[in-house]
Amino acid sequence: MNSISQVPSNIVPNLEDGRLRASALGDPAGRVRSDDRDALIQQVRELESELHEVREKSKFIAQELDLFRQRRAIFLSDRFRNTFDAWSLLSKGFQRLKDDTALFAGDFKGYRLQPSLSMLRVAYLSYKVNLPAKNLTGVFLAPVVEFPLQKGEIVLRITGASKQLLVEASAPVSAISDDGPVEFRFPPIANSDQEELALNVFVQNVDVPIRLLEMRRYALGGFGRLSTLCFAGFDFGDE
Repeated sequence: MNSISQVPSNIVPNLEDGRLRASALGDPAGRVRSDDRDALIQQVRELESELHEVREKSKFIAQELDLFRQRRAIFLSDRFRNTFDAWSLLSKGFQRLKDDTALFAGDFKGYRLQPSLSMLRVAYLSYKVNLPAKNLTGVFLAPVVEFPLQKGEIVLRITGASKQLLVEASAPVSAISDDGPVEFRFPPIANSDQEELALNVFVQNVDVPIRLLEMRRYALGGFGRLSTLCFAGFDFGDE
């Protein structure tokens, strides 16, 4: 590559004059770059403001929808007319939950896989399970949200037959996905096969409805009591 010393002498002054003129003008190209940067920052701020507004409106809609679902007429209608069943609609990422539910839930004839009550409306959701293996060290659940959340967490507490706390684990609500379950990990429960366990699930620092997919059935064709079974996957230390 030719150096500047090899450029004809009649061009060099012009180059130098150009540098001098750019310096004298205060580098207009630099000012343009600065203006572009300021405009970009302003656009980002406007987008962040719009996003915040959309999120707030989405929260309001989700809360209103939850209130609508709790109205007595809708609640009663749901007993008799809701035949929705998500079992065959889930992605392959939930296959473990389907397999383990079929293995451990016993007879669930007449049950449908449906969303639970909103966890904002109850202290916690509780499910009794009897497991055949020792060293339970992980549980997989399928939470459902109206729209993606960034803040808050889902908490799992497992208690024994005498209601003593065995383990507690949590997961961020941002982990909720349509592609697979939320995973809860904890130290192994050595005698998980020796007693009935209760899985108690609740949310913290969340202001929009979150539900769990669960197995549901109303007795007496809708006139009787609601019965629920846990829809979950389980991991044991010896697997």
